[in-house]
Amino acid sequence: MTDSQLDEIRERIENFRYFPLEGRRGRGDRFLQPWLFCHVYASGSKRKGEMKRALKEIKHFFNQRELQEIRQDAGADADRLIEEQIVDSATAYLTICRDDDGFGKKLFGLLRMKPEEKEDKILHDVYSGMIPLLIRLEEFPERKAMMCAIDLACRSLYPRRIHDIKALVDSIEDQALRAVFFPFDLSSEESDE
Repeated sequence: MTDSQLDEIRERIENFRYFPLEGRRGRGDRFLQPWLFCHVYASGSKRKGEMKRALKEIKHFFNQRELQEIRQDAGADADRLIEEQIVDSATAYLTICRDDDGFGKKLFGLLRMKPEEKEDKILHDVYSGMIPLLIRLEEFPERKAMMCAIDLACRSLYPRRIHDIKALVDSIEDQALRAVFFPFDLSSEESDE
């Protein structure tokens, strides 16, 4: 694929991903949907029926006709281009969570969490909710890319929590799934202290 063809595919992905918001300035981000589905279903019951619904919703997102046409036209570059969007949207999703005052409230929304509590909540949501949900949803190709993307987003947004994040990843029982995650580089963090 030539550079100009690749640029055209990237532009099509951007046009699919971002859309105008009715009555507002700015644009919506369709690639936040899978993360929202993960958050909602990871927070709910873990019954088999709920897992089926979660899988159906996430697969439906990635199987949209427009996205499938882009994948087909991208050929061998399709997975890499979609993974770029997954990684970028994971960071966007966690940035929204981190910066949203409404996300950091407790006691029926009456009390604001301290920054450390909010970090703990986000890391807990990711490593005790979303990643275990993705581990259980084995039947869609983007699963491992989503697991890695949300982990990398946590590492980049919370570099001082890298030891906590490593412990959470190390606690994943399935060795093959644990191998999906990128290795941890603790040397740069230790040299900062």
